[in-house]
Amino acid sequence: MKSLLTTLIFTYLALCVALFVLQRKFIYFPQAVAFDAPLSKAEAVSLDLGHIRLEGWIVNSGNDKALVYYGGNGENIEYNIAFFKQNLPHHSVYLIPYRGYGRNPGQPSETFLNRDALAVFDNLAKTHSDIALMGRSLGSAVALHVAANREIDKLILVTPFDSVENVAKDIYWMFPVSWLLQDKYCSVNNLKRVTSPTLLLVAELDRVIPRRRTDSLIRAANRQGLNTVVIPGADHNDISFFSEFADTISRFMSNS
Repeated sequence: MKSLLTTLIFTYLALCVALFVLQRKFIYFPQAVAFDAPLSKAEAVSLDLGHIRLEGWIVNSGNDKALVYYGGNGENIEYNIAFFKQNLPHHSVYLIPYRGYGRNPGQPSETFLNRDALAVFDNLAKTHSDIALMGRSLGSAVALHVAANREIDKLILVTPFDSVENVAKDIYWMFPVSWLLQDKYCSVNNLKRVTSPTLLLVAELDRVIPRRRTDSLIRAANRQGLNTVVIPGADHNDISFFSEFADTISRFMSNS
């Protein structure tokens, strides 16, 4: 019995060490560029941020107003080019993959993604009077970090959560997640600091982000100007295929 207990303890500790060492492989799933967008749909852009150069695309270039899109942890954001071309014709939309994604160098982490996102915003603020932000899943946390630290026009959060820490606790409840996790992405604290008009788009049947994690984020905000829309029948990965998704975003962005 003593030998069995010792084995179980060492096994548990080994799993804790493995989770700590490999944790970012469970959070980030970098994707290479899936295709080169035709010039009629988007323009390639390269931003020198001083500490790193990031490449991506501009959709509907030449507009005074801009929107920066932050994708999910395993998303090829270039697949959104046609969507933004059609639904946000009066905004220049910037699709800049995270470091380590697309053709960009580096390894993703909360510190680096937040630092890069602020630098991208500051770069674009030189040429655009109003900048809106849109983040999906993990990207909602990055968007919230920027929105909490910069003056923005509007904010769109798609399938957001209160924190990666709480999402991880739901999955790995048997481990001391708070001690092991390095990238916690506490969106709750950031949303409390955002004053711009904000739209939350929730997938009714989300099987990745538990509804209670989104509801926790909403409750914490407790302010006016927060518009929550639940897309009936939508799941985490197909929410953008529903017509209500595009219609809601178009209405929100066209309102002054």
